[in-house]
Amino acid sequence: MKKITGYNTIIFAILAFLFIGVKGAYAAFNISVTPYEGGYDLKFGKISTLNQWINKEVKVRITSDINKQYRVIQKLLEPLSDVVGNRIPENNLVVYGLRGTNNYGTMHVETEWPVSLGRTNIYTSNQQGLSDSFILVYRLQVPQGQAPGVYRGRIAYYLEPIDASASPATVVLNIYCEVETHASIEISTTFGSKVIRLTPGKPEGESCDIAVKINGTFGVQFKILQVAEPLVSSEGNELSNEALEYVASQASGGQVQPGPMSLSSQPQVIYVSSPKGEQDSFIITLRIKDLEKEKAGRYRGRLKYLLEGGGGIKSGLIETLSLEVENPRIFDLIVTPETGGVIQFRNLKPLEPPRIYYVDFEIKTNIGKPYQINQNVLSEFTSKEGEVIPREYFTLRTEPLDTKGLLKLPNKTEAKIGDMVLFVSDKPGSPDKFRIIYELGIPLNITPGDYSTRISYSLSEI
Repeated sequence: MKKITGYNTIIFAILAFLFIGVKGAYAAFNISVTPYEGGYDLKFGKISTLNQWINKEVKVRITSDINKQYRVIQKLLEPLSDVVGNRIPENNLVVYGLRGTNNYGTMHVETEWPVSLGRTNIYTSNQQGLSDSFILVYRLQVPQGQAPGVYRGRIAYYLEPIDASASPATVVLNIYCEVETHASIEISTTFGSKVIRLTPGKPEGESCDIAVKINGTFGVQFKILQVAEPLVSSEGNELSNEALEYVASQASGGQVQPGPMSLSSQPQVIYVSSPKGEQDSFIITLRIKDLEKEKAGRYRGRLKYLLEGGGGIKSGLIETLSLEVENPRIFDLIVTPETGGVIQFRNLKPLEPPRIYYVDFEIKTNIGKPYQINQNVLSEFTSKEGEVIPREYFTLRTEPLDTKGLLKLPNKTEAKIGDMVLFVSDKPGSPDKFRIIYELGIPLNITPGDYSTRISYSLSEI
């Protein structure tokens, strides 16, 4: 009996050892991914280029008893493609985790994240590596112009231990959609670019034509609207909408709105289709209207074109064009009359009344900075024979011509040899005008003849 009992004890020990070994060898560590609607494929069904985002849910379950932390990685094995190689862009398929559906770990895709060919960490367990489950929401939108057909792809999910020896697990989910044929709208410049560049003073830069092409039939009436985002320079200046204008023309089926019209940050109806939204095309001509009151700089913004309609039409953005307007620097002083820097009085004689000379100044500027105008009297009034009129006989005063800035010499003042400040602009450096009235008194002992002086004017920033 003792021998039998000992033998049984040995057999029990061996069986216990084998049981424990087998249990360790087959530790639970796996993942399953199941579409909410059942089956083994994530099916988006029929989808058109006019649909909004379509959502589909999948449930992810992780079973683990390795007692170690783990993570779930997502990777797009095959993008959504048809048999001829057309692809739906990756950014049009996104994923996010439904908040609150997991129990223990952390979801890293609580906001929308593109389903990409790279590895995306979507979930990390707690430190104990407890089993868990959660719901992922996949959103798909087919871009306008996508070729019709059946599109298939595959997403892989990798269950990976962190600092543990357990073997990783992988599951693959097939994805499927069918793109239906629908109408589309194409918008670009007539030379195919998505960038509009306007520059005054150049025939090819004063305007740009934008081509709008409506492909196919929408089946219902729709509108195309235009919105101008602010045009802002690198200095932070904003171009007025009234600086540019547009006019639409050459539509054959629908109607374009009459113009010309200034740009607007509010939606403007450019085009109204025929009742059935049939195929059509037209031109939008964008051109410079008036940049004289605008500050110099390179202004950048965008033109957005929106679709508005009903009966299954997805209202929203059609296209965005970049818009650049170059407003060259202007900083000019115009002096009238143009004397070449010489003021001359002819045939001066004793006992004559003083001679008067008017000079008008116009400042054209768009630099947006204050400035001033100086004069430099280079000599007294002198005749060809070298006779000189004393400097105290030569005076000046400034007079406004709807002037915004500050006239420095509003009262009669001796026109001294050398520099004198005549005018200082307002703080914004606005374009301006003013007049100088020069007066030359005639001494009683003057030698008759022609007398002249040289004066220069300068325009400078402050």
